[in-house]
Amino acid sequence: MEERTMDDSVDYQDVFQKACLIQLSSSVWMGSKMLNPEIMEQIGQSDWLKGRKYVVSPEHLGPIKTTVHQARNEVNRYALPFPITTFSLIPKESLTPVDDALKKYEERFWKKVNNFVDQYDLAREEAQTVLGDLFDENDYPKDISKKFNFEWRFLTLDLPRKSKILTPEIYQREKEKFEGMMKETREMATEALATELGDIVSDLINRLNGNGNGKGKLINSSMLNKMRDFIGAFETRNRFDDAKLNEVVQQANAVIQGISPYGIKYNEAMKQRIATAMGDIKETVDNIVEELPRRRIRLAA
Repeated sequence: MEERTMDDSVDYQDVFQKACLIQLSSSVWMGSKMLNPEIMEQIGQSDWLKGRKYVVSPEHLGPIKTTVHQARNEVNRYALPFPITTFSLIPKESLTPVDDALKKYEERFWKKVNNFVDQYDLAREEAQTVLGDLFDENDYPKDISKKFNFEWRFLTLDLPRKSKILTPEIYQREKEKFEGMMKETREMATEALATELGDIVSDLINRLNGNGNGKGKLINSSMLNKMRDFIGAFETRNRFDDAKLNEVVQQANAVIQGISPYGIKYNEAMKQRIATAMGDIKETVDNIVEELPRRRIRLAA
């Protein structure tokens, strides 16, 4: 298969006008500690066996972690991956809805943290009863609220500019590094969108074909809405204007245009037509991913 090459003539300045970076940072107290090595030695094979103990029931911290997970999923609905770890690329059209959503998650996060802080003493007493000799008062921070944090920031991108600080050699080297990183960003964005579309298409095919057993599962509105939501947001998220992805998304839109779960359920010919069309789309999407350059260097923030 001929390797697909990305068009290197991308106007990155145009990309900067359409998107910026977002970094969502959070911290949640682990609520666990490594067990004392002496205790592990009593169990045996301490070089191979590492153990932790919960210092409070995980149920107390679960709601806080769930809120963080939901917030990250909300960002991922709009954003695209970026080579620098912890950062994502977000279209400018999505800045306000993402910012508004994160404000709500921030409020929810601190509400759940405050609930935990109110229960902290009781949770510690519960742990003391359960842990017995393994209970250690030093495992519990005095000000537990300082173990939690939730914040985000937006950063704009720009090509490196010549300055009096950088020598011409260093400037040229940094410019090449930056352009390489943006090419990597483009490849990662294309792969992420193609993979997401492929997963949605696969779910539809499996439901139509019954995972290969010939007995199709019920197609519900949520399955079709998932595809329609992806198509609706695609133009905004496709910041690098990938032509092949544009084409396959248009094909997917044409296939599901005007159909309903009810129509699929009672029209076998329609079901087979959609399944065949989705199979062709899945093959195209797989080829797009397969032809992408295989260079994945993730940089630490």
